[in-house]
Amino acid sequence: MKKIKSLPLLVIFIMSVLVGNAQLTPTVSKAKYFRKTIPLRDMEPIPPGTRDRSWKDGIIRNEENFKTNRPYKKNALPDGVDPVLQDYQGKVQQVRGPIHNFDGIGNVNGVFPPDTEGDVGTGHYFQMINLSFAIWDKEGNQLYEPVDNSTLWAGFIGPWTGTNDGDPIVLYDEEADRWMASQFAINTSNGTYWQLIAISETGDPLGAYYQYAFQFPAFNDYPKFGVWHDAYYASFNIFGSYFRAAAAAFERDAMLVGDTNARMVLFDLPNGSDPASMLPADFDGTPPTSYTPNYFVYFNDDAWGYSFDQLRIWEFNVDWTTPGNSTFTEAFILQTEPFDWQLCTAPRTRCIPQPNTSTKLETLSDRLMYRLQYRKFNDYDVMVTNHTVDVNGNGLGGVRWYEMRDYHDGNGWIIYQQGTYSPDDNHRWMGSIAMNGLGNIALGYSVSSSTVSPSVRYTGRTANAPLGEMNLAEVELVQGFGSQTSFHRWGDYSMMAVDPSDDSTFWYTQEYMNGGWKTRISSFNFDPVGYATVNAGIDNQVCEDTTYQTSGAATNNNSVYWTTSGDGIFGNPASLNALYWRGPEDLENGQVSLTLTAYGFIPGDVVSDSMLLSFSPVPVSIAGNDTTICQDESITLSGYAENQSSVLWTTQGDGVFNYDTSLTATYTPGTDDIINGSVQLTLTAYPVEPCNDEVIDNVLITIDECTGMIDHDADDLTISLIPNPTTGMLNYIISGVKNENIIINVLNTQGQIILTEKFVNVSGKIKDQLDMTKYPKGTYYFKVQSNNYIKVKKIVVQ
Repeated sequence: MKKIKSLPLLVIFIMSVLVGNAQLTPTVSKAKYFRKTIPLRDMEPIPPGTRDRSWKDGIIRNEENFKTNRPYKKNALPDGVDPVLQDYQGKVQQVRGPIHNFDGIGNVNGVFPPDTEGDVGTGHYFQMINLSFAIWDKEGNQLYEPVDNSTLWAGFIGPWTGTNDGDPIVLYDEEADRWMASQFAINTSNGTYWQLIAISETGDPLGAYYQYAFQFPAFNDYPKFGVWHDAYYASFNIFGSYFRAAAAAFERDAMLVGDTNARMVLFDLPNGSDPASMLPADFDGTPPTSYTPNYFVYFNDDAWGYSFDQLRIWEFNVDWTTPGNSTFTEAFILQTEPFDWQLCTAPRTRCIPQPNTSTKLETLSDRLMYRLQYRKFNDYDVMVTNHTVDVNGNGLGGVRWYEMRDYHDGNGWIIYQQGTYSPDDNHRWMGSIAMNGLGNIALGYSVSSSTVSPSVRYTGRTANAPLGEMNLAEVELVQGFGSQTSFHRWGDYSMMAVDPSDDSTFWYTQEYMNGGWKTRISSFNFDPVGYATVNAGIDNQVCEDTTYQTSGAATNNNSVYWTTSGDGIFGNPASLNALYWRGPEDLENGQVSLTLTAYGFIPGDVVSDSMLLSFSPVPVSIAGNDTTICQDESITLSGYAENQSSVLWTTQGDGVFNYDTSLTATYTPGTDDIINGSVQLTLTAYPVEPCNDEVIDNVLITIDECTGMIDHDADDLTISLIPNPTTGMLNYIISGVKNENIIINVLNTQGQIILTEKFVNVSGKIKDQLDMTKYPKGTYYFKVQSNNYIKVKKIVVQ
């Protein structure tokens, strides 16, 4: 097994090279537009809608890029395997996995890629992607459903009105307890370019916001933000008459109080400048000191004509007293271990394979991946970041990561440790990295190969791990299914955050595949893991016609799975709260055992618990056969019911029951019943808990004068109705007729005759057809009457 190649010193001190460069002149401007909103929870949300973003390719073609168009040096290093490759899993496995792990926003706007980003505050998680945002509490309960990003700037009238152009960033400013959300506005009504920023009035992301709009001289692409003590800093790739980078500072103190005169200090770098796709530092934990500049970092590959692979650090010192005195200067060049940014030669490094498709995904391996996290400790400052590299010279994607330190000893920033994570033959890319207050580092990323659908995983290292090593075993947050076949775009970034409530728990959001792209939001820490526990819930009883939702619980588990002793089906057996549809065998047995199995993080840790689910039958109601009585008679009914708590007879007529709660009640027709010639009686069976729905059945009582009649239920007369139920056309056959005059009446449920047929002096069989197509759907009655008898059958028209 290959080990990480160690450098001679325990701590890797790389020479920092001070770099002199010409003084750059900033542009100072005020926000062109400002507005304060009502609370977000009270706004009229703008629902997510499909957006046409083809205009972006009209401004910058996907193939155009700062670095990839530069000359390529053939003898660039490394020649083959990455020198700091970690090609094995970490050995520390007994740490807990996800605390929360749920889906974020899906592709509700019909765009590619999602630009997945989100941050965690003291009580909320706020996710913002292309082109929608949503808010959850920290238990994973969604408080604000996905809405169009333009909702944050609703009512903010300007050239951007109606746009929702993307590249969003949302950050929690933990020092101020505020939220900062931003995206650009490019496809404007007058061709101008803007950065829209919304600052929450309080720490409540559902409250009011201050809306700002800052104008840019050209297309301000790929904005990346960082929270700092004196400004909100941002980097941009500017596309206009020439391609260049830009760095901006937005006046944080003014924006936090809703000052309409908030300013922006912009350094728009000249043509031919080196920086591209820079990242500004974004602090977690203890704020930087008041004299600490913000740091902007990017990398160069020696393949682009440089002497060695390197990280370059620029310092942004903003002066809000005299903004024109602000400076943006290159301060350090840090030599890294050799790396190879180029996984393949396809446009925009479309190099990542997927199962069952030739479509490959983009890596954006030409730049650092968001974010550049800064953290201040007592004796030193730290910055961590990452990018995608070819780990073996054969195009296998892995994640190169760095921890930089400044010990305040006059030497400035050094690379304290670095490594390249690629423990198997799957590609890992589009990473995001952060360090918590304990010095533990978490690294999240996408994973894919010809056999693995794009998924989300993470690894990490404890503070005492060997330098350059991710000593935690990899954890899969969500397994992907399927492949993205129509588009190459992926990412363009993800976000690893640290919970400010404990400065220990990590929150990560990333894209994955499952019938289209989706996003995942997960939280985890490195606490020692206990053995899994599981509770399937208490035994329960439900009505046999309902779907049951389980109420399982588990701790210290990597995953769970429901199984049944019967033949029912779970909607999502991997969910604690799964839906269960009972099967025929379940109902026949009257009960079924449901088992919840939890799989722990410790190898071999599997535990199960079961609950008994019993089924209560629904009521049965049978009112009896339709029949005929003489008009001066009462009728004793022959109702039948099962599984009922009680029964009740009701009439559509004006007759009376002697005991309407008895199955064998006696019914005496009223005057209206006799005039109408019939009456419908209804038997209702009421359920026993937990069933809720009553069941009814009807019987038609035909009332006849009975002059000279004999038994109306003559056994030698039969009636066949085919088909019954019918959609309209009905064939009838009357057998056993003996030289009689026959009258056929069709009645509705109110006893009204709607159709009559007469046959004179017939014998044997009567065959004919009824056309019921012109009558409404429902129940009708087919009444056959001679001088000697009456018979009635029910017709159902569907």
